[in-house]
Amino acid sequence: MTSSTPARISIFGLGYVGCVSATNLAAAGNTVIGVELVPEKVDAINSGSVPLFEPGLAELAALQVEEKRLSATADTTAGILATDISFVCVGTPSLPSEKIDLSAIEAVCRDIGKAIAQKATRHVVIIRSTVLPGTCDRCVEVIAEASGKSCPEDFAVVSNPEFLREGTALKDYEHPPFTVVGASRPEDAQIVGDLYAHIDAPLFLTDLRTAETIKYACNLFHATKVCFANEIGRICKSLEVDSHAVMEIFCADDKLNLSPYYLKPGYAFGGSCLPKDLRAIMALSREHHVALPMLERILESNRQQVELAIKTVLATGKQKIGMLGFSFKPDTDDLRESPHVALAEALIGRGKNVMIFDPHIQTSRLMGSNRKFIDEKISHVSELMVGSLDEVIESSECIVIGNKDAHYEGILDRVRDDQIVIDLVRIDKERTSADGYHGLSW
Repeated sequence: MTSSTPARISIFGLGYVGCVSATNLAAAGNTVIGVELVPEKVDAINSGSVPLFEPGLAELAALQVEEKRLSATADTTAGILATDISFVCVGTPSLPSEKIDLSAIEAVCRDIGKAIAQKATRHVVIIRSTVLPGTCDRCVEVIAEASGKSCPEDFAVVSNPEFLREGTALKDYEHPPFTVVGASRPEDAQIVGDLYAHIDAPLFLTDLRTAETIKYACNLFHATKVCFANEIGRICKSLEVDSHAVMEIFCADDKLNLSPYYLKPGYAFGGSCLPKDLRAIMALSREHHVALPMLERILESNRQQVELAIKTVLATGKQKIGMLGFSFKPDTDDLRESPHVALAEALIGRGKNVMIFDPHIQTSRLMGSNRKFIDEKISHVSELMVGSLDEVIESSECIVIGNKDAHYEGILDRVRDDQIVIDLVRIDKERTSADGYHGLSW
């Protein structure tokens, strides 16, 4: 299937990502020129081959060369002058300091800038390489300095991270989980998005830094999943349990285990299950002399999120703190290991005047382990509870939103200009930290 409007595209860097991208963009009906300093790679493409092995890629590339949609050159200026869109696909390896090496990216952008200086038409530069947030802004500076031209009037820099796996790259290109394009202007993002119009996958047009960050979020999560599965495997083997049978059943749950449910930045976890079960497994692992370093650090990471909330509230300098939500999640009265209890306890310890509204909690009705937990943490909690949301709004200098209970909907429209809101759950997904509103991690 071909694009409805063929484009003239140059691909800088004919390594793995560059070759796969160039070949597939040509197969979509575009005219593609690969730009590469290594002569052997240029010769390979022009002879109808590719300088690497990927199942099916050489055959597809040969067809595109035969159809005169794909070629290669070592001449940067020629590549730029003959095209309107450039993909930057050069490597970004690690330096000895473990920082990312952007020297190849900057060198290519500098060359592109020098070539753009000779153009009368606007040029779009797409950063396909994996780069940290803010890199595209640096690329704009380099190109502007080298070209003497302005962004976005004369050129644009767009982020379009790749999600290709070696060995399945052709399939991944045609059937990606999604396509992400980030730009400072929506119209520039759309220019790049149109290159993928023939691909049946969700298209996300966003800002530059979000697009740059998503690749890292994906890769870090993949790394986390590998370590998680391996640590489950270690403890399973020590107990003579079939780890693959466990994980096969685990992966069958797409409501919680493989879903977005727990993957939204916010406050710490709590309740009667997660903290207790983590501690139980860690105790068992120590008994069996099995190291589980990733799982071992989860409770510490969770504690640091509570500390972040405490610091954020204290940084306001306000004395009267109103808390909305006290149980560990909405629509329950379970206070066991609720991180909101830890927050209230810390604020009281710092001499703050704390008031709490939670429509699901009546201290007179708490019993059993729920009552025991709260008595041990904050024995005088009944004195802190108030009966309505209005009381919190009326009397607080700082309001902490602790969960997404329906009772708190519209709260941001009711607070006064002199009040500060600390949101632990992003009750309004459109709001980010500004003025008197502070999101915990956004």
